[in-house]
Amino acid sequence: MSVVRPFDDVELAEALAAPPGWSRQAASDILGRAQRIGTDPIEVMAALDPTDREGPYRRAASFLGVPHRSEIATFLSQFDTDLEADRLGGLRSVRGSIAGHEVLFLAPGFAHLRGLAARIKQDENLRRKLCIVSPATLDAAIAQTNPEPLTANALQRLARRFPIASAHLDLPLGVRLGFVTSMVALTALATMPAFLNLSPILAVMALILGIPSAFRMWAAFTFERNSPLRPDTLLNDRDLPVYSVLIPLRDEAHMVAQIARAMQALDYPAEKLDIKFVVESASPRTVRAARKHLGDRRFSLIVVPRCRPYTKPKALNFALPLARGEHVVVFDAEDLPDPGQLRTAASLFATDVTLECLQGELVIANGSRNWITRMFAAEYAGHFGVLLPAIGRAGFPVPLGGTSNHFRTATLKNIGAWDAFNVTEDADLGIRMARLGLRVESLETVTLEEAPETVMAWVRQRSRWIKGWMQTLLVHSARPGRLLADLGWANLAAFYIFVGGMVLSFSVHGVFLISTVTTLLYGLITTGSADMSTAAGLGTLLFGYAGAIVVSILGLDRIGRKDIAPWLIVLPAYWLMAWCAVMLAAFELVIRPYHWSKTKHKGVDPAQPKPTPRPAGSSHTQTTQ
Repeated sequence: MSVVRPFDDVELAEALAAPPGWSRQAASDILGRAQRIGTDPIEVMAALDPTDREGPYRRAASFLGVPHRSEIATFLSQFDTDLEADRLGGLRSVRGSIAGHEVLFLAPGFAHLRGLAARIKQDENLRRKLCIVSPATLDAAIAQTNPEPLTANALQRLARRFPIASAHLDLPLGVRLGFVTSMVALTALATMPAFLNLSPILAVMALILGIPSAFRMWAAFTFERNSPLRPDTLLNDRDLPVYSVLIPLRDEAHMVAQIARAMQALDYPAEKLDIKFVVESASPRTVRAARKHLGDRRFSLIVVPRCRPYTKPKALNFALPLARGEHVVVFDAEDLPDPGQLRTAASLFATDVTLECLQGELVIANGSRNWITRMFAAEYAGHFGVLLPAIGRAGFPVPLGGTSNHFRTATLKNIGAWDAFNVTEDADLGIRMARLGLRVESLETVTLEEAPETVMAWVRQRSRWIKGWMQTLLVHSARPGRLLADLGWANLAAFYIFVGGMVLSFSVHGVFLISTVTTLLYGLITTGSADMSTAAGLGTLLFGYAGAIVVSILGLDRIGRKDIAPWLIVLPAYWLMAWCAVMLAAFELVIRPYHWSKTKHKGVDPAQPKPTPRPAGSSHTQTTQ
């Protein structure tokens, strides 16, 4: 087809959709789908062939008689270093140079092509000044040639937007040393009631272990009040906005195929998905694995240059300015989200303008592998199925989980996004959103996750989480008056119970358990009975376990995994592992506070039964294949 004669939209669609000879009806169908779902026809064409997203852009170049390229980074110059990083997102054209000649690299829309054809007809010289590319090619090249502004944004966005809660600014060595010294002293104090019969110290231990348990008990006893957050109706394809998905990856080449399949299974128009593999440049095998999936127009690749800190939130911040979606969600490499999760979240955002963040429910898929994964599955079932919904219902600060967090993109950018220096960036972001008065709710759709299967892998992962909770506790407590003004008394108490209480209860639990059991056994052997102090210590421990057990049993019942409940008898041993993780976290908080201990994953067997949660108040459970 030549651009020198008049043409209609169907003829243009025929030229862009496939080689000559393709049916006119098929071209009409493309235009009809574009109108039906409210998107550009060229996006529909790019989604037709999941192995060749470049096809319509390559044919557009041929139609116009101009070059097409799928790699352009070598032809671009870096933008001004003081350029606002958010201006890089959504660009459809960038100037560059090929062999000394200035070229405009352009990712045109369907309607734009008609105007380009007319201009080229009037000025043939334009053919030498244009090069057609896809939006994904443009994004990748912009990221590759502008590492300085994107990296500066990744590291400094929070300090610029919300400077009073940055782990980089508010965690000097003296503060870290003081906190760890106090924690060690408190841990040592936990051994004294059993041996010295000191009731005041026992009372302190009872508060540290008992208050978080009472918090869990409250969540359990009010469980039936949890009202599932679900839209009355789901948005149709036309009303759905573009949705960005960020998938941070490091040394996870073997997981790329699994997460790609999970993303392709999403019940969301492919034309409106902007899925970015965000891969550290130090992981070349993962970069190569991600490139294999770039034929699918849903996927693009952002390579994060190597610079400290080597953390997930730094990588997410690097990619965020290039997110094209109205909403953005984070999935980890091992995640298997419910296919309807994005449509449900978009529908809730559309019907309630007060919603700023939705936390998907995380459920462990490999919970039957061994006792560690069973305990992990029980913990997650209680945390995400019972505790977090209760916290959200009460309006308390919600410490987010590390994945399946859905945001309004503009809001996330405006509040500083993630703290690049906090190794539990999700919990920190949830607390910051509470301080800013932004509403966070639990989303009643599931993401399957994989639990660590060995003691060492579990301790390493948990030590990173606890170190991040320590960072979050210290950073937000740096200005207590401002924190109180932001949160109010009730939310302040909830913050210290949930975040501070978790850290302190785990830190004293190990030695308090050992000292209490030791003196109990000694008393039984020597006198045949236990003294009142030992009995009180034992009661404190049992009450601490009770809250976690009750919440976990309720959560397991929701997901149809009551078979795991008997394993909760080993909760003391599980918490002893957590005590070891606390000690490692305290050491790292002083020595290397921003070190990210990466969890290795094997992948989820698709043949495994998939736990299916039920809403609070339902009378039955089920497990589907």
